Amino acid sequence: MKIKIERIRGGREMAISSTENCANCGADSKCRRRDFSEQAWSVLLLWKEVQTSTVDQAICEDCYNELREVLIDRADEIEDAVGGKSTIGTSVQNRIQDSNKERKAS
Repeated sequence: MKIKIERIRGGREMAISSTENCANCGADSKCRRRDFSEQAWSVLLLWKEVQTSTVDQAICEDCYNELREVLIDRADEIEDAVGGKSTIGTSVQNRIQDSNKERKAS
């Protein structure tokens, strides 16, 4: 794995990227951790767009763009789910929390 640290947004922020296997598709590519909200990861898991092991891991640009498009295309469903009109399964949220605990422990 190769790691690269670069400045983004006019040099005010830094991003860490690496060439490794994408946590989503497995391709050997430039990957970085994406800042999706917990709600976004939850609905992506619920819709089976990602596996639990992908949450908060480095993914490639292609997967990021694809997942972003899914979130944009289904924005109304997300608003309904987050707004309480439907329920995001607590099991999905628990899987995210468990996955985060496992990563922090290791």
